[in-house]
Amino acid sequence: MITPEDAQFHPPNDDRMWTETNYFGFEVPEVPLHVGLYALFRPNLGVVNSVIFVNSRRVTSAWEIDYWDSRAYLPLPESGSLLDYRLENGLSVTCLEPNKVWDLSYDNDESLTINVRFEALMNGFDIHDPGMDPRAKTSVDDLSGSAAYAGHFDMTGKITGEMTLNGVTHQVDSMSTMDHSWGVRTEKQLGTMTWLQAHFDHDLAVHSMFAFDPTIGPDAEVVADITHGYIMNKGRGIGLKDGKATIQRRGMYAETIDLHLVDADDRVWELSGEAQTQFPCQFWPGSMAFMVLPKWTMGDKTAYGTSTDFLDFYHFTKLYN
Repeated sequence: MITPEDAQFHPPNDDRMWTETNYFGFEVPEVPLHVGLYALFRPNLGVVNSVIFVNSRRVTSAWEIDYWDSRAYLPLPESGSLLDYRLENGLSVTCLEPNKVWDLSYDNDESLTINVRFEALMNGFDIHDPGMDPRAKTSVDDLSGSAAYAGHFDMTGKITGEMTLNGVTHQVDSMSTMDHSWGVRTEKQLGTMTWLQAHFDHDLAVHSMFAFDPTIGPDAEVVADITHGYIMNKGRGIGLKDGKATIQRRGMYAETIDLHLVDADDRVWELSGEAQTQFPCQFWPGSMAFMVLPKWTMGDKTAYGTSTDFLDFYHFTKLYN
């Protein structure tokens, strides 16, 4: 169960690789454009890894996107708090109501400013609570079952405000699924994960995580097995008990995604996504994630929300040799 206290840093153990993360992402669908604000804190080492990105393109190199700023050794914020901090890269996060409302801002003093508010539309979804997640404790070999995710929740909300990129201002009125993890996270992660969401409206969203075979290469079909996830239906997070994602790759990027999901109430959900953008996102050293922004359809409903396939560089040395 996630409590308001889980919005704050958790007491670390004595492992130097103890880690806490925060991720907030949002879309401007009409562009289409996706923004990511990510911070990975290592309190025992006194450093923060942070990535800020904006992408509206189909590219295969991170430096080809609209905006990219990756820092590996920022100092821990002076506040010592996850509820109110500013990093030296220009990212500021203020939690106005724990696990309910955050103000997010970023300013690089040159080409990108962001000022948005995230407001939760549901309670935090605890992937380790069997009362909430019917798949809790059942996935041990995938990335979400590792020590890095000893604590983890996802939460869908609405996000409003504005951003200005290269002199062009975009109004932001969309949805977002944030996450917060804590545990011992090494820089070599042998598991895989697809982390995706489809935001239909304030009453309906899909969030799910999958594990896939890392030996499957470019331009192939990947059938990924669900590890965790939920349907947000009118403010209620309904856990997913079964599901698959069938992914058709173009290169290593998901070109189309077909989801077949079964929730805890035995309701079946089927939706399909087609990538509008793509780029390689390196959230932390040692890992490479292939991120796309699909346009999702489910019957007559349309949604947007990213899908990201995480692999370790270790996987590529085997895949290409």
